[in-house]
Amino acid sequence: MTSPFSFPHTDAGDLPRVYDVDEASFEGLVVERSHAVPVVVDFWAAWCGPCRTLGPMLEQAVEARDGRVVLAKVDVDGNQALAQAYRVQGIPQVVGFRDGRPAGSFTGAVPATEIERFLDGLVPSEADVLVKTARALPAEQAEAALRQALAAQPGHREAAIGLAELLVDRDPDAARELVRPHRPDPAAEAVLTRVDLADDRGDLGALQAAVDRGDADGSTLRALGRALAARGDYEPAIDRLIAAVELGGEDREAAREQLVAIFGVLGDDDERVRAARPRLARALF
Repeated sequence: MTSPFSFPHTDAGDLPRVYDVDEASFEGLVVERSHAVPVVVDFWAAWCGPCRTLGPMLEQAVEARDGRVVLAKVDVDGNQALAQAYRVQGIPQVVGFRDGRPAGSFTGAVPATEIERFLDGLVPSEADVLVKTARALPAEQAEAALRQALAAQPGHREAAIGLAELLVDRDPDAARELVRPHRPDPAAEAVLTRVDLADDRGDLGALQAAVDRGDADGSTLRALGRALAARGDYEPAIDRLIAAVELGGEDREAAREQLVAIFGVLGDDDERVRAARPRLARALF
């Protein structure tokens, strides 16, 4: 039985590794296919001397990759709309696609060493594949895949941050060390915020009781907001922290900073963040 963490050496599809595409097939055979395997697109023409030099070199380099990348060839004379869409100014022009998007390009008949360097940057590493695999696995298996990715490529950003996210509650010190080299990456900062909150859960019952009695000051509201956020209760945490900002005083700036940190954990697209930002602006101004 194949391990779920094994590194795939061949493209699972039935298509050849080198093939022609046109305007009608480009979306399916390049853009969509690049979600499964990186696709190199060679924009060329029969009358172009450098194209005749580069083409066989590209084909040889792709075939040598044993299915980890494929080559789609576009004749610009018959596919002017594609050439315009990808701003082909001179040929041969080569564009790499990965995950449905362009991921690098070069123009001209470059040496074989530059072709290899281009393909190295386009083809996912073993660690890249393991990280992608981990995203679809339960936590325990995902952790194993991410550790394997870091063994294969120490310091891999996505593997380190992904593993740290799994370890925040169980081993916060390890999570902190994993992301430290990747600061100030927003994802790394979000992990550190979660670690910081986990270290300071506070006495939630006592803090809530003070608020319920109506005698909570800014410090109490800020502490309650942190305690709620530490438990993942972000919406009420945001409410308490905004209330602390509205009260003013010496805790106002600390509460604002805590809100900004929580926004970083949740991300700008989170509905709670979008709703809270104008409330925070009103509280500040």
